[in-house]
Amino acid sequence: MKKSIFLILAIAMGFTACEDDDMRNSEIPSVVLNGFTEQFPDAKGVEWEKKADIYEAEFDIDNVDHEAILNTEGSLLKYKYDIVYEELPEAIKTTITTDYDKTKVDEVELLKISENTYYQVEFDEEPTDTKIIFEETGAVNTEVTTW
Repeated sequence: MKKSIFLILAIAMGFTACEDDDMRNSEIPSVVLNGFTEQFPDAKGVEWEKKADIYEAEFDIDNVDHEAILNTEGSLLKYKYDIVYEELPEAIKTTITTDYDKTKVDEVELLKISENTYYQVEFDEEPTDTKIIFEETGAVNTEVTTW
């Protein structure tokens, strides 16, 4: 019996030691929280991470996954959210049908950087998935980094 309890405790401790680097709201500077809340007042289930000098928030709005990156001053640098394939502009769907294997589309996200809108499409490929950024015109954009 004691061995079973010890084993259960050891496993539980192992799981908690493997938690990611999520931060609590109390650890986020108020200027960053205020900037985030101003941009996304309806955000639910917000999880924070800090990477170098930026803060990344993962959250839901109306059951849609979102991610946002803010700087230390609380300014929104970029954000993205999940969309379905059918929501892509026709020009992008045409490019995918012509130049890529549409059946391998794994995930589609709308990406906003400043006033610019891009679409990040992830293709399910072996051994690793490929992400491609598209302009609304259907052109591939190699200047914007996938995220």
